[in-house]
Amino acid sequence: MRIALTTLICFSFLTAFAQGTKYHTIDKRAEKYYEEARQYLKRSQFREAMEPLQDALDKDPNFIEVWLAMGSANYRLGRDSLTLACFHKALEIDPDYSKSMYAYFLIGEIYFKQSNYEESKAYLAHYLSREDTDLKKRIQAEVMVDNCQFALKAMTSPFDYHIEILPDFANSFKLQYFPVLSVDQQKIYFTRREGLSVKNDEDIFYSDKLKDGSWSVPQSISDNINSEFNEGAASLSADGRMLVFTSCDGRRGYGSCDIYVSYKEGNNWSVPENMGPMINSAAWEAQPSLSADGRTIYFVSNKQGGMGRKDIWSSSKNKKGKWEPAINLGKKINTNKDEISPFIHANGESIYFSSNGRIGLGGLDIYMSEKTDSVWSEALNLGYPLNDAHDQVSLYISSDGEKGYYTIEKKMRHDFESKLYSFDLPDSFQVSNKSSYLRGTVSDASSGAPLQADIKLYKLNNEKYFSELSSDKKTGTYTVVLSESNHYGLYVSATGYLFKDFSFSFEDIDQFDENLLDIKLEPVKVGAITVLGNIFFDFNEYSLQRKSMSELKEVYDFLRQNPNVKVEISGHTDNIGSAQYNMELSTKRAKSVYDFLLFKRIRPEQITYVGYGQDKPIGPNDNLENQSKNRRIEFKISSISSDTK
Repeated sequence: MRIALTTLICFSFLTAFAQGTKYHTIDKRAEKYYEEARQYLKRSQFREAMEPLQDALDKDPNFIEVWLAMGSANYRLGRDSLTLACFHKALEIDPDYSKSMYAYFLIGEIYFKQSNYEESKAYLAHYLSREDTDLKKRIQAEVMVDNCQFALKAMTSPFDYHIEILPDFANSFKLQYFPVLSVDQQKIYFTRREGLSVKNDEDIFYSDKLKDGSWSVPQSISDNINSEFNEGAASLSADGRMLVFTSCDGRRGYGSCDIYVSYKEGNNWSVPENMGPMINSAAWEAQPSLSADGRTIYFVSNKQGGMGRKDIWSSSKNKKGKWEPAINLGKKINTNKDEISPFIHANGESIYFSSNGRIGLGGLDIYMSEKTDSVWSEALNLGYPLNDAHDQVSLYISSDGEKGYYTIEKKMRHDFESKLYSFDLPDSFQVSNKSSYLRGTVSDASSGAPLQADIKLYKLNNEKYFSELSSDKKTGTYTVVLSESNHYGLYVSATGYLFKDFSFSFEDIDQFDENLLDIKLEPVKVGAITVLGNIFFDFNEYSLQRKSMSELKEVYDFLRQNPNVKVEISGHTDNIGSAQYNMELSTKRAKSVYDFLLFKRIRPEQITYVGYGQDKPIGPNDNLENQSKNRRIEFKISSISSDTK
């Protein structure tokens, strides 16, 4: 915006000067020097114009057109202090000179960049008081005045962010930005660049958190990922085994910058692959953010079909594991300017991003929005002092929603710096649903060998699929993320094994030993049993509750994938009530599951049902928790035949 605006304003200055045949000077030599300078200015040779402009002022210090031209040239050269000095001198000579109106605009803009909001508002108001101003610049001035009013109000009510620069080696390079943390916050990944030149290589590095809270010496993430090309703006899945990142120029791709993906098996990262045409295009794609399970990606693109110059888009994997065509997040998120550096929280419902297209404190501010039933809320500015007149980008929020990490970029007179900071997130801007995680391993129950298994997580309270991932092929490890206010069903399956499932809520996590949940899968063999932990009935009833549907789907899928397996579905109760009543209730409950599967066209010869009542408890009926465990539906392999018809 600033480049286009500056060109327009400077052209307006020069046009105004060219239209006049008489200047505010009677010194002919001063006029001659000014005419010489004007030729340089027409060719955008701003440095070369400085000498004749100064010569003109030496002849006539009150030559207002020269002060205006010198201010304009300094503005184009990024010399804000000199720009202000020149324009102030011009306004001092004649504050009502018609050709000085653009000076009021530019002074207001510079003060806005410097957080001098009161002065900015005053100069912009003077500019807006004129009737002969350009319509587009009037709109820009009105927006800046609104921003000034917002900023002044925000600064009178600052939030307690407790912002701190990250210590030690986390800021050891010339530039570091786009921080991403592991789900346990013990490892930080970031993009580093060793210099300001575009020739300086960008790579992805990481540091480990030490016991004293400092960070270890940064290391390259992998020789398979970092190369002679630029690698940056990375994001990881919650289990740390899927990495997406931006690479510009050099790698074969679709546009100037594309998004690539690498997968981790054991301790090794795979050679990166382009994510393909559903995400990348002939335009610019960058700054990806992955959902916790790695099945949805948010990213920035300036492709056609957007709402502004740079917009936030998203793509999700379909049931076949293929990426769907990317969609624009819409007007609740995107504006007609730039939205960049999205971060999707582990809960999958809260997004943070930077924008210069909304009311804010200047430059790129950070905003948040939350999704309810697939609709994003109006974006909320995160306020002062997290946002200020500098550009705030590349935010990361911890899964519990309490800690944040981001980059502060500062332009100085002869330098530029980009540092990583941490902060405490005020309650006003924390996610509605906090998240936590479970870690465990999947292994063969007989041999103990690690297994690569499919792990699905459903929200049982609304029957919605939540996430899907797999355990590591070499180690069997997995990580699942859970969010508040949800009751989950977890399903673990692998080819050749009997599936297992669990039911728990976010609040149950404290009951797990150090968040570790190890799962041992039984090979498909006669006698193998699993408890259908997500089959639900009302008290003393046998009609299936709606939230049982995710479990029934997994049972159905297993039977369709293993047509040679015959199973027994058995019902069990606790010892409350008479033995006869419990036998009847358990039989009816088993039959409800049986009838559902028949309705879904599972062959009747593949399944049987039986009720055992209270005769086969898996534990004593001495308390409510144990009684609950004894009330169950079991799934037992009764025979395996070679006939698959």
